[in-house]
Amino acid sequence: MSLREEARAEGLRLLDWWARHLVDDRGGFYGEVDGDDRPVPAASKSIILNTRLLWFFSAMAGWSGDVRAAGLAQRAADYIHAHFYDSEQGGLYWLLTADGRPEDTRKQAYAQAFAVYAFAEYHHATGDAAALAFACDLQALIEARYWDVAHGGYIEALDRNWTPPADQRLSDKDLDAPKTMNTHLHVLEAYGRLHMVAPTDETEAALRRILTVFLDRFAGPDGHLRLFFDMAWRDLTRSVSYGHDIEASWLIWEAAEALGDKALLARARPVVLALAETARREGMNAAGALAYEKGFDGHLDPDGEWWEQAEALVGFVNAWQMTGEDGWRAAAETIWDYTRAQYGVGSKTEWTWYATSARRAKIYKAGQWKCPYHNGRAMIELHRRLR
Repeated sequence: MSLREEARAEGLRLLDWWARHLVDDRGGFYGEVDGDDRPVPAASKSIILNTRLLWFFSAMAGWSGDVRAAGLAQRAADYIHAHFYDSEQGGLYWLLTADGRPEDTRKQAYAQAFAVYAFAEYHHATGDAAALAFACDLQALIEARYWDVAHGGYIEALDRNWTPPADQRLSDKDLDAPKTMNTHLHVLEAYGRLHMVAPTDETEAALRRILTVFLDRFAGPDGHLRLFFDMAWRDLTRSVSYGHDIEASWLIWEAAEALGDKALLARARPVVLALAETARREGMNAAGALAYEKGFDGHLDPDGEWWEQAEALVGFVNAWQMTGEDGWRAAAETIWDYTRAQYGVGSKTEWTWYATSARRAKIYKAGQWKCPYHNGRAMIELHRRLR
């Protein structure tokens, strides 16, 4: 089969696994499925897993032809509204208990952005006007609550009552910094999709602003993204994230194309290609994998996670489409050969966190940071782009 045909088959297989393993009879979806495909009923439920499930099932509803997808998307949307949404203060909680009660009521900008992305996709799949209204309301909330009027950019987190928390970190891996590339990238992604499915003057202005901030602040002259900043934009970055570099490359280009602004496209093009080229040159190893990250001390973590391989597939194909240079297509095929051999592609399960050759301990197949968004989206994008 061609890469396009293999992507189609793998996307359908992933949909089947997620449809069969996540449904929680108590409502919504399990918060975790372990490394042996067993649900963990006591696991907390995260907004990130649930919004990514909503996005995935919504995107699959039109693409796959599988009748289960739309129903599962509705299940995700209904659960988010009923349990994650703060009906008194607005916004979405970070974490619920296994039975759906608020456990961590922080309101990360990252989480609000993923809900914009997911509900925009749900509207696109179903035509649900309430879903579009909710996505637009959340975008307005992000603009009102998280935009830094003094210095520009979006702050990382607020507590339930909209005051800054003592610790703003998204995860234990991150620096406690008030402005991060990761949050801005996913605001960009969300605003781009909302503008594509339901363009208005408001969605255009918001997308233009976040794209400009991203190009101004996060795209470095060395072909890498800067990852962490203080409120006044002092750079706190200590490492390179190859996965984010390549993911950002195609999302920046998608946003610029959605705006259709020739000046922004001209400005974005060299940034996009520099991010892709540096990821290919520095991040790919001889086996054909994209490494996780490199510290500024030069130490390289060679064991790529599943999501970097998925984003590299799309990023390299995007660079090939932009330039017509066959080396980019070849790089994508190299990544695919490695991923297919190392992460459980074509098997009866979800992709593993690490490659088989990394010899790492098993990590959960589904959970707060293991969702069908990266690899599921990559399969859809490859199938669409490789016509």
